[in-house]
Amino acid sequence: MSETEHAALPSKKLRIGLGVITHRRMNGLLRLLESFRQMKVPADVACTVLIAENDDAPTLDAHIAALQAAVPFEVQLDFEKTRGIPFARNKVLDMALAGNFDFLTFVDDDQIVDRFWLVMLFSSMQARELDLVGGPNLFIQDPEATLPWQNRLVLQDYKRSKRYINSYRSSLVLTDSECEIPIYTNNWMLRMSKLRELGVRFDADYAISGGSDTKFYHDSCQAGAVTGWASDAHVSEIWPASRLTFRYLYKRTRDQRSTTLLRAQEEPALPRALLFLCLKCYKAFGLLLRSPFNNFRTLPVAIRRVAEGVGTVRAARRLKSQLYRPSD
Repeated sequence: MSETEHAALPSKKLRIGLGVITHRRMNGLLRLLESFRQMKVPADVACTVLIAENDDAPTLDAHIAALQAAVPFEVQLDFEKTRGIPFARNKVLDMALAGNFDFLTFVDDDQIVDRFWLVMLFSSMQARELDLVGGPNLFIQDPEATLPWQNRLVLQDYKRSKRYINSYRSSLVLTDSECEIPIYTNNWMLRMSKLRELGVRFDADYAISGGSDTKFYHDSCQAGAVTGWASDAHVSEIWPASRLTFRYLYKRTRDQRSTTLLRAQEEPALPRALLFLCLKCYKAFGLLLRSPFNNFRTLPVAIRRVAEGVGTVRAARRLKSQLYRPSD
């Protein structure tokens, strides 16, 4: 074969698995797949949707035609009977390994991706020679829902927090400190050759407490993976009204605080934790008093301050989160 003929041969496309784990969210899953349909795909890339259903018995087999019709890519469906997020994530890892994919992404089944999401993630991965890359996750209101006062207040608090976090993380990229940013599976891309080399898995010990993606990030870093952040690779999360309540805000903040301290083995002694709780309650009281004068904007902040204090006490007592305990 001549050099001219060899150059004319089409180059082999890189294969990206679009990983999703799902549990009884058919409408959300279809909405996510529709956003996959509308997104731009990088040149010389072939995509396949890898779905792992996590339930007591498979239910999506009957809907495979609808799932396939929702996207212009191949859809592969598998089932994980052991209930828990890390088990389902590991199922998708196994699907990607068995399928010999070059890259794997993760987003959640209650999200939608930006039109240029995959292009931005992939270009950051390749240009900076990263092994694991993440991007911003934004909160948006369900366009089909009418939210009462409490739900709107909590949603706006989440949005403000996300804007601050995303701005800070973007600043770390500018100062070449992006390796400090934890990468979560709500917006995540992994180089599969690095996974084959390191053999990192999602830790089943975090099935109920949550945080297995944070543990995966830390384990990968310790094993030598190069991580980074793609500030322009946006996804949006659509939360139901049931999660936009003061009670859920308190519980989620409390449990995330305790899980973070326990994972890092930074739980304080109980007297110090109680002192920290008192300080947080004092600050929360001040925020509560101010709330009538700022349209109650600081009311959710006050709830989060108390929850942080209680979460610290729970960590001191080594009480693990039950936030993701499977429900029937």
